[in-house]
Parts: sequence; C-alpha cells; structure tokens
Amino acid sequence: MRTHAMGEMTVKEIREYLKTNQTIILPYGVVEQHGYHLPLSMDIHNAEVPSYALAEKLGCIVAPPLNYCFSGGQLPGTINVRPTTFCAMICDIVESLANQGFLNILIFPGHGGTESLEQLRESLRILKWLNPALEKVMIMILRRGEFWQRPKEPGMTGSDFHAGDAETSLMLAYRRNLVQLDQLELDEKELAERMRHDQDAYQICTTLSGKPQEIATTRQRPEIKVGVMGYPEYATAERGVENLEKSITPMAEMLKQAIAEAEENRKTGKRIEVKSPVLGRSGH
Repeated sequence: MRTHAMGEMTVKEIREYLKTNQTIILPYGVVEQHGYHLPLSMDIHNAEVPSYALAEKLGCIVAPPLNYCFSGGQLPGTINVRPTTFCAMICDIVESLANQGFLNILIFPGHGGTESLEQLRESLRILKWLNPALEKVMIMILRRGEFWQRPKEPGMTGSDFHAGDAETSLMLAYRRNLVQLDQLELDEKELAERMRHDQDAYQICTTLSGKPQEIATTRQRPEIKVGVMGYPEYATAERGVENLEKSITPMAEMLKQAIAEAEENRKTGKRIEVKSPVLGRSGH
C-alpha cells in the first residue's frame, strides 16, 4: 500500500484496497483553547497521530479528519459546533463509507468532550437501528484512555485532563514545531488546581428558578484566561512516544480480534446480543 492516507489515494487505489480490506479509521478533532503553549489544533493532532499509528499496525487506511465538534470553551480561537450538527456530519460520513463497501469503521476522537461523545454514540446507534443496510457494518468509537492511563508524578495531586503533560508530550514527540514551551502559563493557582480535579470546573451553570426541571444556562467561568487543566511542566518527547505505544499496541490487538470475529459472524449470520444502553430508562 502506497499510503495510509485515504485523502492521498486515487479512485483506482480505493477500489483496489476495498477488494482485500474493508477497514477504515475516521478521526475527528476540534479547534479549541489549549493554553498559550499549544496550538488550537491540538485535538486534531490528538486524533490524527494515533490514527496513523494504529493504521500502521492494522494495515488499513485513515479517512481525512472532521476537524470541528463541540468544545464548550469560549476563549478566543475556539470554534464550537453544536453536537447535533457534528453528529449529523459523522452519520453522513459513516453512511457514505458504508455505501462504498467499508465494513469496519473505527471512529477515533481527538477530543474527549462528553457532550459530543454521548450524543454521537446514540446517534450512531439510532442510525443503525433505522438503516438495515448497516447491520453488517461494525462501527466502533475508540478511546486511548480505555487501554492505558499514565501514573501520576510525585507532584501531581490531581489529574492531567487538558493541555497538560499527555498532550504536550504527544506534541513534543510528533509536532514539535507547534509547541511553545517558553509561553507556558497557567490560570490562577486555586482555579488551575480545581480544574485538575474536575474537568467540568471550567463551567458555571445558572438557572432563574433553581428548579431541576429548568434548563441551565452554561458559560465558561470568566476568570479563566489560559485554559490548562493538567501538568504540562512534566512533558517530554520521550513520554509522548511511550504514551502512544502503550495505548495503541493493546488497542490494535483488540481490534484485530474484533475485526476477525466480525468477519466470521458476517459469514455465518451469528449475532451477539448485548444489553441496550438505554434499557431501564423510563419512557415507554
């Protein structure tokens, strides 16, 4: 295979690829605040770098990333797209890939925002529910954190959520020209520490009535000026390489097994029943 990048391939190359391999990775990211030392495109690299590392291990291709979703941040440079819009785009892309003959569609988020992820899972589940043609298509949403979490350094009292050690290390290893360590700065000490313990602490939610039935107004706390939720001072390029390998290797092994099982079950017609993610909710 000449390249792992779908966008660099020709129509002829895609046609030949699909004769022997029906797996594709679909990365997505977001344009959002990542402090003064990392670029707004951090979560796009968060998606692309691991996706290509995974593609090397699986021998598959990577679709061009979707670079916009919902951040929630409101510092200059951040671009927010409603989760409904983002999910509609992903669903359209998935259907288009499936119509071409891709059977294993692996979605790789570069942004961990729960608003987008939760709605995406449900949107894709309903998409498959309403479109019988997708019954034989395996769609997965991958998360590096499911396979490995780096232990804390002695000085870490909280977690490394955003623009911290892990993300800065990844960029030092694979996109060094985009890191400006000389510009590294944190928000006020108490606020920075609070966000290391609660990644949603950047939000402030208010209502007019105080009743739980009212939809809250959500804003980013006005005192946030930098937007770092972690420990970038611990970052090294070596740790970036190590982090990627320790997360991608077990993920690749899981996916090889899943793809093989899916292929076998497509042939035999076998289905593995699982519990619905919404069973137990009231409504019917």
